[in-house]
Amino acid sequence: MVVTFYPPQDQKEESNGHLNVGLVLRPTLPHPDLIRIFDPSKTSPNSAVRLKPDRDMGKPVDALEIDGNATKEPVREIEKILCSEIPDLESVCKVDSEIEFGKIAGTTGESLQSYPLALTQLLMTYHMLKASYTHQ
Repeated sequence: MVVTFYPPQDQKEESNGHLNVGLVLRPTLPHPDLIRIFDPSKTSPNSAVRLKPDRDMGKPVDALEIDGNATKEPVREIEKILCSEIPDLESVCKVDSEIEFGKIAGTTGESLQSYPLALTQLLMTYHMLKASYTHQ
């Protein structure tokens, strides 16, 4: 998995550092079945969270793109999928509660929520826990 954070093309000073993230999901890792929430007939190319086929070093991969302006709803959907597959994630996957991942400190010390960071952290945690189950 390759993770790249980058500013939106229309980055403004007041964006509070909400970066986009691009995740290259290489087939060498068993990724969760995200296709369930990315039905091509329902997903707009302008959606804040997108899954699309891509190529990386000449090989087919999935690319998960999350815009800095992503909202809580797609995070919740992906969180449900990941938490249903890994029992140890249930402690952080609390329905109707605040998302524990993706918290960052702003320039004046205030707490900010970054949904692209939250999804990246959750997906990385998923893979670490999945690997620990596999090698037990």
